[in-house]
Amino acid sequence: MKIKQLDEILANKIAAGEVIERPANVVKELVENSIDASSSKIDIIIEEGGMNLIEIVDDGLGMDQEDAKLCFSRHATSKITNDQDLFCIQTLGFRGEAIPSIASISHFELKTSDGQSGSTVVYEFGKFIEQKQSDLKRGTKITVTKLFQNVPARLKYVKSVNAEFAHIQNYVERLSLSHPNIAFTLMHNGKVTYKTNGNGQLLEVIHQIYGLSVVKNMLNLKVENDEFEVEGYIGKIEINRASKNHIVTLVNHRIVKNQIAIDAINQAYRKYLADNRYPIAIINIEIDPYLVDVNVHPSKLEVKFSKESELKQLIFDGVSKTLEGVNLTYQAKEEKPVFKPQLDQLDLEIDFRQEVPPLQVQPIERTMPSYIYEEKEEYQASPINQEISEQKIVEEIKETPLKEMKKKIFVKAQIHGTYIVGEDGEGMYLIDQHAAQERINYEYFLEKYSHPDMTMRDLLVPITVEYPLSECMIIEERKELLKEVGIYLDPFGNGFIIKQLPMWMNQINEHLFIEDMIQQVLKDNKIDLLSLQEHAIATLSCKASLKGNSHLSIESMQTIVDNLMRCDNPYVCPHGRPTIIHYSAYDLEKLFKRVV
Repeated sequence: MKIKQLDEILANKIAAGEVIERPANVVKELVENSIDASSSKIDIIIEEGGMNLIEIVDDGLGMDQEDAKLCFSRHATSKITNDQDLFCIQTLGFRGEAIPSIASISHFELKTSDGQSGSTVVYEFGKFIEQKQSDLKRGTKITVTKLFQNVPARLKYVKSVNAEFAHIQNYVERLSLSHPNIAFTLMHNGKVTYKTNGNGQLLEVIHQIYGLSVVKNMLNLKVENDEFEVEGYIGKIEINRASKNHIVTLVNHRIVKNQIAIDAINQAYRKYLADNRYPIAIINIEIDPYLVDVNVHPSKLEVKFSKESELKQLIFDGVSKTLEGVNLTYQAKEEKPVFKPQLDQLDLEIDFRQEVPPLQVQPIERTMPSYIYEEKEEYQASPINQEISEQKIVEEIKETPLKEMKKKIFVKAQIHGTYIVGEDGEGMYLIDQHAAQERINYEYFLEKYSHPDMTMRDLLVPITVEYPLSECMIIEERKELLKEVGIYLDPFGNGFIIKQLPMWMNQINEHLFIEDMIQQVLKDNKIDLLSLQEHAIATLSCKASLKGNSHLSIESMQTIVDNLMRCDNPYVCPHGRPTIIHYSAYDLEKLFKRVV
């Protein structure tokens, strides 16, 4: 006989391997149980990123002595009773695996009371230790210690204290967004790091996470059809980030990664935001529980439901009309970083007790002037300085040593003030003068910044960058990476302040460039300065190039073509568009049917 029934402790360890990857997963499972128990106040106490202690205290319904012991058995749950309940899940938990799985890889103490009798149950690494009476009045208190100490392989991959606590902080922040009616308190090493008052005001929770400057620029979103009701807040276009992590999607107040909703939101913002810039948005999708399946992934972060295309269209239309219903024109003063004082220095108040009324949006035709897009793209597309002198750059290029031309093209004419016509012995050429100038400028700047000047300069107006505390902790831990490229961060308010920058950054939009570097640090734990510089230089080159409908003399056009032919890669602009198209003599003869 080869097949054997696994013992309960081993089965629980296997289950724990699916859902408990790090301390944040323990917090997630236990706090969700507290929410399902109708708690109005939940305290989360963490020590050393959760490796020394995770303690969850709630004022929920609690359990009697029998249930307190039974909840340590696999698939023991009060959430569902039959297969029909599985298709109408209205709670965050339902599988009955969390408590036995966590107890199998830790020292687990449960104190609970339903208001009549209290009980304490202790397990260590899956083995029952004792059960005794407790003096707890009502609610539940769970204490987890020695996490992963009997699973050395899992313990090996646990990251630093700050990194692990950042995951916990991030999840608690999102839980508070999904349940603003619950008062959450998060403590780390004896210090309160996050706290909400549970008054049900989502705007106040957004303020706690993102700060005053963001909450003042949030727009109320509320749309519905026969199947879905979507409600929440989306940011104005100037409130954007370098990653999608700040698009929070909820389904029936469950935190999920709903790609349909995320894509719909991003598509609605695309005509306003540059590539690699994303909005801040918090939306909840209400749907009949019978029409959504939350049992598709061990972490329960993915859901499936019918009529996804209708949902995507509903969200896209709702976000688009909400954005069109307000003035989104960028203001000139917004284009440069502004020193932001701490919240207590501002003589401003927001009344969170009064809900912001939904926008009364009427269908309107999309007749937004083209110059708005141009201003937005020039500011957002990449770090560039608005005060670049095209003539100055042309003069500097003239002073650089000349490279050998790949071929000599003789300029003959210009079409529509945009395209240059040239010829040589092999045929005719059409050159896009803007794309050609971009390529010339790009290679010039690439050479100029290949060895950047790290001499520091004081900023007349310091730059501030704001992030949620969960991200600030990771940035603080990894800020030595930023120091290597001349970015010195000092803690300030809800983020950091920069008072000095390297000299080489004087021709770019420092604020966006720094945000891109910080995003690389958060995502990859490294900085690819070369790729960031190339992106910045590409847009710097575009800004300094000739625009369409610029009529030039033959001499000026000849200079552009000669400089293009001296480039290492004269065939495409930095964005990949062709700079030059060649028609051979044979091609021309074929066009005029002079050859068979």
